[in-house]
Amino acid sequence: MNTVTKRTVTFSGRGIGRGSAVGKLNFYRRADRQASAAMRRSRGAAEETEQLRTAIRQASDQLDELYSRTLRDAGEEEAKIFEIHRMLLDDEDFFETAQSLILDGFSAAYSVSEAAERYSSVLASIDDEYLSARAADLRDVASRVAGILSGEQQKNGVGELDGDEKYIIAADDLTPSETVQLDREKILGFVTFAGSPNSHTAILARALGIPALIGTGEMDGEYHGRQAIIDADSGLLYVDPDDELLARYAKIEKAAKDGERALQHLRGKKSRTKGGREIHVYANIGSSDEAATALKHDAEGIGLLRSEFLYLKQDHCPDENQLFTAYRDTVTTMKGRQVIIRTLDIGADKKVAYFDQADEENPAMGLRGVRLTLSRRDLFRTQLRAICRASAYGKVSVMIPMVALPDEVAECRKLLREVQNELAREGVKFDPSMQFGIMIETPSAVIMSRELAGMVDFFSVGTNDLAQYALAADRQNHAVAELCDRGREPVLRMIALAAKSAHEAGIWIGICGELAADLTLTQRLIDIGVDELSVSPPYVLPLRGKIIECN
Repeated sequence: MNTVTKRTVTFSGRGIGRGSAVGKLNFYRRADRQASAAMRRSRGAAEETEQLRTAIRQASDQLDELYSRTLRDAGEEEAKIFEIHRMLLDDEDFFETAQSLILDGFSAAYSVSEAAERYSSVLASIDDEYLSARAADLRDVASRVAGILSGEQQKNGVGELDGDEKYIIAADDLTPSETVQLDREKILGFVTFAGSPNSHTAILARALGIPALIGTGEMDGEYHGRQAIIDADSGLLYVDPDDELLARYAKIEKAAKDGERALQHLRGKKSRTKGGREIHVYANIGSSDEAATALKHDAEGIGLLRSEFLYLKQDHCPDENQLFTAYRDTVTTMKGRQVIIRTLDIGADKKVAYFDQADEENPAMGLRGVRLTLSRRDLFRTQLRAICRASAYGKVSVMIPMVALPDEVAECRKLLREVQNELAREGVKFDPSMQFGIMIETPSAVIMSRELAGMVDFFSVGTNDLAQYALAADRQNHAVAELCDRGREPVLRMIALAAKSAHEAGIWIGICGELAADLTLTQRLIDIGVDELSVSPPYVLPLRGKIIECN
């Protein structure tokens, strides 16, 4: 839908992300991979099948890189998009359909595109936003494989504009991988003619803080290079804005930049409320490489180092020295600041092929987190040894995920003592006073929080899992995931109960889930009694700014 006032053309859509931007429109041009794939010449079924397997392996490696990049730039929840892509890539039915087309005499490139089109067309035809979004994901995955097979994966891109100015992307739609790979130094925002607020692209736009507009309807390519204003808050795009609009948004943009500059003055300062209460602001990271990013954003420490990254990046289990080196590098980079290492949280939507895990009908409630590590003691001991060795190089704490009952904590503490005794006998240095904590992310852990608090040195609340378990709403299912947004009150009350138990036992409590970054909840969390908040690195200074405004 669009309206014209004088010379200004106004498009309306669904605003995603944050803020507004002024710049030229730059239309995104996608390589015509379907046309290339339609060149059906086959080099023989055996050769085409092997080519397909090779392309799938290469695509898997690319998705691993995208996972790491998204984890760094946006966070764990957003990075899981590419784990879902990996699952689609590994789908046996999809592969068998493509292979059957190869056996019928078609090329691998054509076969993978045709197989994806068949599946995605069925999903897209169903009147369900979640399934429609998954159809887009499947096309993205197939396009990646077809691009590798045809040598065209690098041909996507934006048009050329004069100079080095930044611009607003316009496209029919953007896949998650295209969104992540946009040049953030050049992109002011993006507009898509189609798309869904539940799409993974929309989720990434929110996480990356890019002002975006989706579902505007078709836009004429003649607008390429024209001045525009995108306003995600109002859901509007103005093409050829008049002087009054430009002046209004110039004031808005100046106020936003002034706010960003003001945050820079908070570097090196304590995150202290008006009442004098200090709240520690830490960062969530997914690998040792991201520790420097946390420091760049002035994080006081690492509130969550997701230790899965080494397990997910390779096709075999990392040994103790690999783990130790990665942990030590993180600890030394942080220069004496707190580093909390979460033990392995594989399971649910994070699978490792070489673990040979059985399929589960309800994996979110299956063998994951501490349940998995306690079932594989050798693996757990190896990781605990590496963490303890890293503690000799800085301030390290260990944190256990997915705790439900006190006996799990007792067993973990017992294993930790055994590992520390082994290291002492071997003459290996470690910090014997290293703190031991657990994640509060199951309702049972909240109910048992008084008993659990007497067994540990700290709590850290994983609000993402706690919300889905408390509300019986799968956060990976977008048909019900919005319940986790609407149902915050019961989650906040559970946090309050855990905080009361923690403080009565004389231990501290933090939050490392999404609620920590919601500035509308900061005062409430402080009132509840939370002592530490851990967020993605870009949110550290805005959160500190909010804390100093709180009572």
